[in-house]
Amino acid sequence: MLRTTPRPYRFLWLKYLTGVDLTRHCARAFHGRYSQGISATPFRDMVTIDLNEFPAPHGWYLCGVTTDPSRWAENPHLALRPSTDPQHRETIKVQALTVILFGIEPVTGWGEHSIPDNDDRRRLAEYRTCRNWQYAHHLHAAGVSNIRAERPRGDTHRPSPGQLTFDETT
Repeated sequence: MLRTTPRPYRFLWLKYLTGVDLTRHCARAFHGRYSQGISATPFRDMVTIDLNEFPAPHGWYLCGVTTDPSRWAENPHLALRPSTDPQHRETIKVQALTVILFGIEPVTGWGEHSIPDNDDRRRLAEYRTCRNWQYAHHLHAAGVSNIRAERPRGDTHRPSPGQLTFDETT
């Protein structure tokens, strides 16, 4: 479910991750389709997102860009994967959003250290500080395909394992 905070977002998206493109940063670092159940438009009520809109991916990524004014440190970022326990339920806070996970779990242990020292783009601040690009490197190190400039829609046919609920942080 999703309800945005009183602070609006310029962008707020959830992407089904099917591959990465390490030549790009921001949303373009990820191959996959965007969830149709989430947007930057404020919701009056919570909205449930069952993660079965598309074939099951390697995982999902939630990203928001704040506005009025935009503050990088306040942008929510959340990497997700299927849980080994289909009954897993967890409530976490991601900046101004409360996220309730069912059958999925957050991915931890990634960050700027995920970027290999030999990647020349690491020297560019717009790449090095981009949390999407950092997570794309983490996925690639875990065996997810790096496909430059192509946009595959999906490469699996497994059933989806869970759902998300979003609410404003109190």
